[in-house]
Amino acid sequence: MRIVIDLQGAQTESRYRGIGRYSLSLAKAIVRNSGEHDIIIVLSGLLPDTIEPIRASFDGLLPQDNIRVWDAVVPCREIEPGNAWRREAAEYIREAFIESLEPDVIYVSSLIEGYVDDAVTSVKKMDTRVPTVVTLFDLIPFVNPEKYLDRDKSYKGFYSRKIESLRQADGWLAISEATLKEGIKFLSLDRDNIVNISTACDSVFHAAMREGDEKAKLQSMHKIERSFILYSGGADERKNLHRLIRAFAKLPVPIKKKYQLVMAGKMPATEISLLEETAKKSGLSKNDMVFTGYVTDHDLSILYSTCDLFVFPSWHEGFGLPALEAMSCGAAVIGSRATSIPEVIGRSDALFDPYDETSISKKIQEVISNHEFRDELSRWGIRRAKEFSWDYSAKQAIRFFERVVQQLQDTRKIATADVVEALKNRVKEIRSDKPTDSDLIRTAYAISINHPVKKEKQLFVDISELVNRDARTGVQRVTRSLLSELLRTPPAEYSICPVYADTVTCGYRYATQFINHFLNRDGQNDEDDAIEFKVGDVFLGLDLQHHVVEAQENYLLALRQRGVKIFFVVYDLLPITLPESFPVGSKEGHERWLRVLSLYDGAFCISKSVADELSGWMNENITDRQRPFSIKWFHLGADIKSSIPSKGLDDNSEKVIEQLKRSYTFLMVGTVEPRKGQDQVLDAFDVLWSQGHRINLVIVGKQGWMVDALAERLRKHPQRDKYLFWLEGVSDEYLEKLYEASSCLIFASRGEGFGLPLIEAAQYKLPIIARDIPVFREVAGEYAFYFSSVDSHGLAKEITAWLELYKAGNHAKSDKMPWLTWKQSAEQLKEALLGSKTINANSRDESAV
Repeated sequence: MRIVIDLQGAQTESRYRGIGRYSLSLAKAIVRNSGEHDIIIVLSGLLPDTIEPIRASFDGLLPQDNIRVWDAVVPCREIEPGNAWRREAAEYIREAFIESLEPDVIYVSSLIEGYVDDAVTSVKKMDTRVPTVVTLFDLIPFVNPEKYLDRDKSYKGFYSRKIESLRQADGWLAISEATLKEGIKFLSLDRDNIVNISTACDSVFHAAMREGDEKAKLQSMHKIERSFILYSGGADERKNLHRLIRAFAKLPVPIKKKYQLVMAGKMPATEISLLEETAKKSGLSKNDMVFTGYVTDHDLSILYSTCDLFVFPSWHEGFGLPALEAMSCGAAVIGSRATSIPEVIGRSDALFDPYDETSISKKIQEVISNHEFRDELSRWGIRRAKEFSWDYSAKQAIRFFERVVQQLQDTRKIATADVVEALKNRVKEIRSDKPTDSDLIRTAYAISINHPVKKEKQLFVDISELVNRDARTGVQRVTRSLLSELLRTPPAEYSICPVYADTVTCGYRYATQFINHFLNRDGQNDEDDAIEFKVGDVFLGLDLQHHVVEAQENYLLALRQRGVKIFFVVYDLLPITLPESFPVGSKEGHERWLRVLSLYDGAFCISKSVADELSGWMNENITDRQRPFSIKWFHLGADIKSSIPSKGLDDNSEKVIEQLKRSYTFLMVGTVEPRKGQDQVLDAFDVLWSQGHRINLVIVGKQGWMVDALAERLRKHPQRDKYLFWLEGVSDEYLEKLYEASSCLIFASRGEGFGLPLIEAAQYKLPIIARDIPVFREVAGEYAFYFSSVDSHGLAKEITAWLELYKAGNHAKSDKMPWLTWKQSAEQLKEALLGSKTINANSRDESAV
């Protein structure tokens, strides 16, 4: 059985109150106890800030693909005039989206939503035959219209429509026996189709010794300066807070001097002013009362645990969750003897008449003055609270779902195309208001993303930099190579979709025209359409482009909210680890980029060394993540022929190659920039040339940053084109010939993400001299000669020592150095991206895929 849960009750303003906690906790318990049932959580994209926290709360409990998000047009809240058309369209859109999920039963966690925010709820507006079950929290406004409805015609109309919608449900989950009876009495609900599943409270609310410093800090923050009597649970009229204040004021003076009355939780400023006025009229000083404002569940549990008494004076509740929370934390609890509260507290001697201030005051005084009674209530509360369990409530709910589905055998599942067609017709028939052109366009867009046409899962590969310009850097060679292999052998169940960032309008487009050219295929009339996405798709930032990622932050977050997993390849942290080798601002820019990346699902590093550095940086700098950030690593390939190599030789390339073959030739490959070490190597060769060594130094790479002096020196060097060759911007074809003509690769970089030339050299069995840094040890292992000198003379000596070893045939050989093809590298990346193995996910896993 597929159970679809509309969890907007945990997204709206209700999330700050008991309804929100109830909705989320019950949904999680249903997932825990679902057995073979398939659970899908449905969230509203109209309340985007709430999506990630809810996804995080289900992480490890429910696959993220089972959390679906729908979209519609805003604003649609009912309190604002002029939203009628958008609201009605949104109701149809929501129901059609849920219908497309092919549910066996629909459970609406909280139906009476959408007056003050953009929640959208309804029952069977699309004439579905799928049974719908709704939570019945209470009927307080219905039972007390003079206090809640008659004063506000707008809200009365809203509430009345929601009650009629509630009547259309096929079943109801009451949160207490009192609420169940109200549903039968006032709404004539069918007794056979309503069940009391009760309530529980979160595990954060438990009896425990609180650290003195933690308690003191919290009390100091809220100006709680004395022992205190606590209330939490909202501030509307039924909460009876004005009587509670007056009852507190009636306490004997010695008690009032000892205690403060603390009201915890978010309350409207206007209501606080009225309560303060009541306190003042009752003879209380401003210091006698404390309004904490919103507090976290953790802080609230501390207040529960450290108060001398918790008082719950409501004259009408659906359940009375704050009383249960306080009891779970070991507080002595007293409360009203009205509606459901006696069910919660479970003993008559802890109850009072909510309409009688003297009754309230006497009960407070009785508990405060009698330590034995207070301790007894504390012990009782802990035992009593254990009788309430979310797992029990969830099992009751699931059994009820099963029964409702069995009773309604005439369910039918409609093809998505038919659902969309029916939805379009319903939207066209709306007569409540006239939509604007913008409303119609945005509605059409919402329907398109709610019901995507593409069925196959997509792996979006971001190649924005490659599309705009191929800079022929090492990163670009990696991008070309991996892209080529991914296109050649896409992972099972996925289609590879190269994409690039749209610089005009935020978003991404399919790189159709680029790929046609990349693969030499016909498609002159193809257009680069905006991407279509759906839950289960994956986005991989393969190219390195800081500015693009930062510019697309909100768009990518919206994709992630809707179930697209977002990952990036991280090539290095060098601007952070070697800031002196980069232009001013590079370190800060790279850190901004990493902070943006941390908002998504994970990173794939091109070496274990980079993965370790990234893990350390994340642990130190990112402390507010809600879901884990996966860090994995893989290694790059080396076969240039498989990297869609660039072609073309310089006019004098044959002459240069022949010249190199006449002497020992040392090759350096990489952009000329400070960290690459070309300056130190050139200094060392100046020493060697002065000593009479007739050896070649070839530097392959474009001029980078902060090397104007070095570039000028290279261009005007007396050995230029004799024993020193600087080849800027050579093709891959030319680079292959240089590898073949050289005697040794010198890799003097002070920092690298991987060191691609190492394995390219090994492919040509070219010996290697490398600086002794961890990443080079990781890649080249025992198959390279390592130097540690930091000055020219020391390096010259080490090169001379290597030459002696080389002449004798005793040098470290790269012939048997393990290296990957680009096909193998792509397989590692695919396994890291889509496989079950974890390379380095928030841990120090030593293995690679």
